[in-house]
Amino acid sequence: MQRPARTRLSTRRARVSRFERGDGFDADAGFTIIEVVVAVTLLLFAFLGAAGLFEEGTHVSGDTRQRVVAAQLASAAIEKIRGPAANPSLFTTSIVPGTTITTQTVNGLTFTVTQQEQWVNQTATTSSCQSGGAGGSNAILQVTESVTWPGAGATAPVQSTTVLSPPAGAYSTATGSIAAQVLNAAGLPNNDIAVAISGPTSQTQNTTAEGCAFFAYLTPGTYTVKVTAGTGVSDQEVLIPSQSTSVTVGQTSSLTFNYDTAATISITGWAGPSVATPATNIPVGVGDTGLQPYGQYTYAAGTTTLTPLFPYPAGYTVFAGNCTDNNPNGLDLSHSRFYNNPGTVTTNVTPGGTSTATVPLYDMPVTVTSAGVPAVGATLTATETTSFPTPYTAVCTSGEVSGSAPTIGLVTTTAGGTSTTAVPLGHWTINATFGAKHGSINVWRRITGVFNVTAAGASTGSALATVTVPVS
Repeated sequence: MQRPARTRLSTRRARVSRFERGDGFDADAGFTIIEVVVAVTLLLFAFLGAAGLFEEGTHVSGDTRQRVVAAQLASAAIEKIRGPAANPSLFTTSIVPGTTITTQTVNGLTFTVTQQEQWVNQTATTSSCQSGGAGGSNAILQVTESVTWPGAGATAPVQSTTVLSPPAGAYSTATGSIAAQVLNAAGLPNNDIAVAISGPTSQTQNTTAEGCAFFAYLTPGTYTVKVTAGTGVSDQEVLIPSQSTSVTVGQTSSLTFNYDTAATISITGWAGPSVATPATNIPVGVGDTGLQPYGQYTYAAGTTTLTPLFPYPAGYTVFAGNCTDNNPNGLDLSHSRFYNNPGTVTTNVTPGGTSTATVPLYDMPVTVTSAGVPAVGATLTATETTSFPTPYTAVCTSGEVSGSAPTIGLVTTTAGGTSTTAVPLGHWTINATFGAKHGSINVWRRITGVFNVTAAGASTGSALATVTVPVS
């Protein structure tokens, strides 16, 4: 009997595909795409880190090389100054105190060398202007070289400092000194400002980083010291401010200049509270308590660009007129305000900047009568009155000095003999002309209205609805 055929089972187990297993994993399939991406990303980060380290090392190496070159340039500049130090005649002719800036190119890179020479006291740790100055025969020369280069960023400049004593015979011991300190509007040292002295000796030098121009070993006598040039202006609105001083043996004469880049105020028109037609021939002024002696500086009628102005941090009050009682913040000769609570607007200014402002005016209502009848077509003017006794004496200015009282033109009377004109504050003499007839009256245009005045200039009574001027 024949046996049935048996099916032989393979001893080799069939492999189950990853898809049959359902877990998406094939142990023999190698790296997946995701694993390759992760590996490449990690490798990229490693390369970036290495590149950053390489770049930083290159930067540090380059910076070190540049600092070495800068140090060599500073040392060379110092040695160039030391050269004539032992020769009395060369010392007096080659030494020029102040700031000098030069450039030098090394390996295609331009280095800037800033040299500052200043006289200091032998025991001073600051500039001569700040330390009270050096005596006429006790000054030594301090030389500082500062070197920078493009791309230095926050890297501090390379600096080298030395001091040089004048050789015997270079200067007489019977000398004195002048220390001129130049400060800007913020009260900080003003660097690289040209200062000149004239007298028995004439010299010019630029201020140092401390704002100091120190003139040592000067022949005794009277000197004029001035800031010579630039785009600046003094705190008294003077382009070339000057002061006089005397030099005595063994002493230092110390002076201070407040000087900064000029500001400008552009006048864009007249402003309220009046909306009437403005008077003609009105000067314009600016006020600040720093201006001496009257607290104001004024410009001629028609000026719309007010410059040069010292950039006072407190700004300016812009006003119409050129007398102290035209100024809402003006002071009388007793140093009291003409007006309480003036409600002025401050125009802020910045060094070298231009600000805009309008100029406030106030109503002046006038009625002209002739024999009790309204005078139609009468011409009117107003002249600032400065003849009242103290404290109502107004002082008029031109620029920063005394000037003439202005006469302004008012609107001609219309029907009813009336005229309303926009005018500055102040004591005014209203003059009316009607044919061959004339008349005048004194009034005070205050912030609160128009008032009659006493013979002393004080306001009296209530504010007037209109100023009546009879002509005869």
